[in-house]
Amino acid sequence: MALNIPQEPPYRYQTRSRTRAAAGTVAPVVGPLNPAPPAARKPGAKPAPAKTPGSAKPRARMVKPRVRNASGASRKPTKQTINQLQPVPVPEAWANHPPKRPTPGLIASPSASSDSNSRRRDDFRKPLEKTVLVANATWAPSLYHGLLQDSDIDCFLTASGYKRSRRAHGRWAKIPKSPRSFNDLFNAVMVVASDIIEGCSIAGGAGVTRTATSVRFPEDPEGDALEIFIRATGPSFEAPPEGLGGIGYAEVASVIHVRLEDELSGKQDEELIAGPVSHCEQIFGHQPNRNFVRSLIVTESHVRLVHVDRSGTYITPPINIHEDPHTFIRLILGITSAYEDILGFDTSVQWSADPKTRRRTSGTLSTVDGDGNPIVFDLGMDDAPFCRPEAVGRGTVCWYATHPVTGKRVLIKDTWRTDDTVPESVFLERFRGLDGVAQMLSHEVSCAETNTFSPEHCERRGFPNRTKSRVVLELYGPSVWFFESRYQLVSAFRDAIAAHRDLLKRRVLHRDISAHNILLKETSGTHSRSSVLIDFDLAVWAERGVSSTKPDGNKGTRMYQSISALRDSDPESEHPPPPLDYLDDLESFFYVFCHLIFKFSQPGKLLEKTRIFMRDWESLKDRMSSTIKENFLRGPCRAISVPSFYGEACKTLYRAFCDFIKEVAVVKSDLQYADISLEERDRQLKELTDKVDVHYARLDEMFRVALLQIEEEDLRAKSDPTPTVPAPSSVDPSHETQPAPRGLKRASEENSAPHKRPRRDL
Repeated sequence: MALNIPQEPPYRYQTRSRTRAAAGTVAPVVGPLNPAPPAARKPGAKPAPAKTPGSAKPRARMVKPRVRNASGASRKPTKQTINQLQPVPVPEAWANHPPKRPTPGLIASPSASSDSNSRRRDDFRKPLEKTVLVANATWAPSLYHGLLQDSDIDCFLTASGYKRSRRAHGRWAKIPKSPRSFNDLFNAVMVVASDIIEGCSIAGGAGVTRTATSVRFPEDPEGDALEIFIRATGPSFEAPPEGLGGIGYAEVASVIHVRLEDELSGKQDEELIAGPVSHCEQIFGHQPNRNFVRSLIVTESHVRLVHVDRSGTYITPPINIHEDPHTFIRLILGITSAYEDILGFDTSVQWSADPKTRRRTSGTLSTVDGDGNPIVFDLGMDDAPFCRPEAVGRGTVCWYATHPVTGKRVLIKDTWRTDDTVPESVFLERFRGLDGVAQMLSHEVSCAETNTFSPEHCERRGFPNRTKSRVVLELYGPSVWFFESRYQLVSAFRDAIAAHRDLLKRRVLHRDISAHNILLKETSGTHSRSSVLIDFDLAVWAERGVSSTKPDGNKGTRMYQSISALRDSDPESEHPPPPLDYLDDLESFFYVFCHLIFKFSQPGKLLEKTRIFMRDWESLKDRMSSTIKENFLRGPCRAISVPSFYGEACKTLYRAFCDFIKEVAVVKSDLQYADISLEERDRQLKELTDKVDVHYARLDEMFRVALLQIEEEDLRAKSDPTPTVPAPSSVDPSHETQPAPRGLKRASEENSAPHKRPRRDL
């Protein structure tokens, strides 16, 4: 989905994101809002071989550890240097913090934050499920055995002061049995973790380090808001920009959360993972080539591993660190490993960095070309990759790159799909050569699967396996949100609707029409279409514009979803919802059109207030959103509210478009609640959708007439010294800093609902 904004506000999390909601108050964003441009290995260098997490590594060379605290001081803990997270202010409102001019062709859709309390499903939805699953007790002890042999661990334990009793019970001498305060426990865990990293870790290559670092949150400068961040240097890590100071998530390998045993007593798993998951989401957002993130929760007695990947969040049962020190040591070595594949990185993306500043200078991405042969793209350093901030879900990452043969700029899109979802590449293959639709250059159907690194023998309720897919696409212009004239806006919609009709002829229904999925395109005087439809992650097969797939209010961009899709399981209806059809997408086109003309007084000039009749279109409650939209359609035409800039031509177009949508959407709504048999309802729906050719011809005609009228109005404006119609549009300089629409993405579309219900994938 198209989001043409390189600056992604930190609060724009997926609606009802399972991980985000569970996190509660999240630590301030560290470092830049977006991951900085990538850097990579030199062209022609061999990519790092893929490795399985926990696979065998060269045996560690054991030496008697020099026991010291994290600051490198003497054996006895001294007062530690506490680093602070470098905060980036979190915007209060989307419209108050406009991003820069969009980078062309970003194929991803935005999500907006919402109050965690408002993320609940409507009352009639199915009961919510847990947002975290507990892994089998044998999983954590089975990890990371290739990092250190048992004999080496025993050697380390003897040297580190681990005490064993006559009954063979042991205890970490430095960790108090009954800590007098949180700081006592924190300092002890800090020292032990540092000892393990220094004494047991396998050394990495040049410039690769891992250091346990104390971090205090700025909002609690003297309190107990302390965490242990594993600060890392190496190819996939990057220091904050010069002068920013503090620690950035781009240089964090993992986090160790220290908690008192009493503090965790009686808490549910969802509460325990709040802090870990919030950090994991930040790490995903600042390290775009991450496949998974693991962190630890450590008390004076136990350790629990938290694993977050695109399928869900998992936590292990408590493991006694005194009775099973081997597992405790291996877990710390695992989350601090010098091997990036063990940390959860996709090693097909490689970076190079300036050794002095530790800032990335170049990057490469290895994939395949159209013939299936290996190819290495140079990543663009001027445009930061887009990375969805939510941890669980499709995890879309878009990379800007240069084709090594043609020299043309391309966009490489990574997404994680569920097993029951058709890969986007299947649809894109069918659209080859189709004007007005994104064109694919090459693809990989399977780059990784969450099953290979998520817990085994775990009851995956709503946590489906996800497969990482990659497509290389032609690069296009910004989204229609950044239109520069009335003519360009209307022309883009006309061509997008025409392209949508061509998709139906190839038996494909888009199902996620949004302002960010219509990109502008330079026509250069040719007869090609002026816009491009993109993002077919949610597309479905359809016959004559009607799909057998059931409508799902969890899939699509909430702001633009049709009334019928939002009422996918309303108990007040005795019949199932009408099937998905092309009219749902046309209704979405109308809402996008309304959003633009009622949001902008002219290109680049946002109105200060959102129109009252549009405020609840993106309500998280299905029933409210659908009711507001239906009232809008059934009510009087609001052409008088169209800003004067658009002129009579656009007002006339709006009236015609509104009348058309009212006819079809209201009819579908009435049929859903009509006191007729299901067979009769379906017959009447078929009569409506059988007019597909008539409907598209009618729409094309109204947009064609509007374009002619706009040309006439612009000519009159040029010849009339005191025009009464708007002058031909020119781009206002402030247009380059206007924010893109919030366009809330449906929660389950990313399958990351906080108050969990049965997860339904997109």
